[in-house]
Amino acid sequence: MIWFVWEGVRAGLLLSLLVGPLVVLLIQLSLRRGTLASFAAALGIWTSDLAFISASHFGLGRLERLLDYQYLNEIIGTVGSVLLLGVGLIMWYRKPPSIKGKKILPTRRGLLSAWAQGFAVNSLNPFTAFFWSTFVVTQVHNRDLLSTEALAIYGGIMVTIVIADSCKVLGARKLRAFLKPAMMLRAQRAGAVALGLFGVLLAARVWF
Repeated sequence: MIWFVWEGVRAGLLLSLLVGPLVVLLIQLSLRRGTLASFAAALGIWTSDLAFISASHFGLGRLERLLDYQYLNEIIGTVGSVLLLGVGLIMWYRKPPSIKGKKILPTRRGLLSAWAQGFAVNSLNPFTAFFWSTFVVTQVHNRDLLSTEALAIYGGIMVTIVIADSCKVLGARKLRAFLKPAMMLRAQRAGAVALGLFGVLLAARVWF
């Protein structure tokens, strides 16, 4: 059983390293709106991953039919790229907050908005859907694993993702203490450019 948990840990590390826009989103939310907002976005990401796991594992037949739809990848990719570009534009023009000597406490509405951002960016990333559908088919169903073995793999993946994302959020929290206003603006705009580039690359990947 430990071996299956280790398989999940390795897959979780791969997923944590490759999903670029999510890293930028977590760091930017932590810098601008505080640690709680960033954790809310991370919770949205984890919720999205759990939804993909459930859909892939329990609804494999329907999922395969859905994935066979001719323009599904283009639709998801286009919506995802527009979302990333939109968030990047807002982040570029928004004035950075004054965080020196001020504890950032987001409202309940702000936390829900951050959760929705994390959920949407992860769900509309074609790589996420490709990863989970491919992983579940090749590493679970095709190997005829027992339910406990599959659960061990999924548990290993999710625990790894939660730990990795939490480290990103807490690392950004430490970084915030050293940022001056001018540096804060540069960091915010660098994140905006990164998200915009991810959006452009995503659109190029699905259409060209």
